Amino acid sequence: MSAKIALCQVQDFEHESVKKVAHPSKAGLNLVLIKNDQDFYAYHNICPHFSVQLDNAKGQFFTYDNQWIMCAHHSAMFEIKTGLCIDGPCKANSLVQESVYVEDGNIYLQDCSKNMNI
Repeated sequence: MSAKIALCQVQDFEHESVKKVAHPSKAGLNLVLIKNDQDFYAYHNICPHFSVQLDNAKGQFFTYDNQWIMCAHHSAMFEIKTGLCIDGPCKANSLVQESVYVEDGNIYLQDCSKNMNI
């Protein structure tokens, strides 16, 4: 049985649709936590092209129209719901996704033992 690991609260998304949070069991790794409609998605903040952070330390993760996740370094674009790169130097590769769920107003990481190798 895995322990519950809260990443943040649902109310943290009242005025924004994306947050960068520290991965609770992998030092130095951040997660990109995204609210899309009523669903939440979490990805490692690492582009599969060059293993650099997607946001280049600016906290900006989306294209100008908020339709795609975009790497600030080489403009690779990823689907919000799947993490699949649809355009850019890493086309057809995907971001590493973590499973999250909502319970009692908190957003939890499903299982920290998954996706530990990057």
